[in-house]
Amino acid sequence: PQKLLLNALVWLSSDNWELKEKGLLTIKCLANSHSEVLLCKLREVSLAVTKEVTSLRSKVSHSAIITLGDLFVALKKDMDSEVDEVVQVLLQMVWNSPEFIQKAASQTLGIMVENVTPSRAMTALMDSGVQHRHVLVRKCAAKHLLTAMEKMGATKLAGTPIRAEKLVRLAVKLSQDCHKITRYYGWKMLHMLMDHQKFERLLKQSVPAHDL
Repeated sequence: PQKLLLNALVWLSSDNWELKEKGLLTIKCLANSHSEVLLCKLREVSLAVTKEVTSLRSKVSHSAIITLGDLFVALKKDMDSEVDEVVQVLLQMVWNSPEFIQKAASQTLGIMVENVTPSRAMTALMDSGVQHRHVLVRKCAAKHLLTAMEKMGATKLAGTPIRAEKLVRLAVKLSQDCHKITRYYGWKMLHMLMDHQKFERLLKQSVPAHDL
């Protein structure tokens, strides 16, 4: 497995797209059967795969996105350190790609939220997605942010004052978005937050009465 991993990294660094495909397939197989081997070169593997997400050849891009999903499933919280970078690149594909790539990117973001530490996923989605200028990116980020929030629960979310305030501001902003589905996610967030005393107080403090 160790030699296979080294080969995969060499193939991914080549200019030949067929070798890149082979490299991605190898990492996918290692994730499914020898995930412990990937841990010793996790940063290198994650960077190599993430780089191929933006490949101009859609077949390679799609394979890279699916492979990232496999890495999240296999390595779970060990992937926490890679979340910021991966979220940024996947969200970029949501508005800048053919529909099947957009769909794969959103699915992998969903897999990420299910497997990494929820607070890590939340921070990345808040920083890279929900305030993005592109409507599709905001919609996608809001969907996965809501899932991460539901995984944590209102009580845990209220535990960090700075994050609590930021969440309230973002939820209000999303609930007024120009896209109706994004507004729906924003309202779901607000309903969830309103179940907690602290958030109710925060909402009254930080949101103008007419917005409330």
